[in-house]
Amino acid sequence: MKKILDRIFSDDAEFLIRFIFGFIVAMSILLASLGAQTTFTDEEMVNLENQFLQLEFQVDSLSTQDSLKTLEVELLNKKINLLQEDLKITEEKAKLVKPSWYENKWLYFGYGATLGVSITLIVNQLSDAINIF
Repeated sequence: MKKILDRIFSDDAEFLIRFIFGFIVAMSILLASLGAQTTFTDEEMVNLENQFLQLEFQVDSLSTQDSLKTLEVELLNKKINLLQEDLKITEEKAKLVKPSWYENKWLYFGYGATLGVSITLIVNQLSDAINIF
């Protein structure tokens, strides 16, 4: 602080002039920014109020949409969980179900073998009877 005061009150007038000029410029900028006011007409005020109300409505709409999307995501997650549980229960039911006695692969093999032999015997008997072959 002493250095500044010594520079201001020294015999060198250049520093004093720069300091005063800088102070005046700073004060004018400060006063211009603080003293500037914008005055709106009644029509501009109504327009600004309407724009403000529209923005409020849009914000409310977006928050409602956001809450609905959140609710939808929660419901879809619950649906996924329920479907996974349903799949597990269905797999357990499939394990517990036993095939009937007539749903046996060996029985199907027997049906096929009997049918094949029967057709062969019938064709042989017909060929003997007709003497075609």
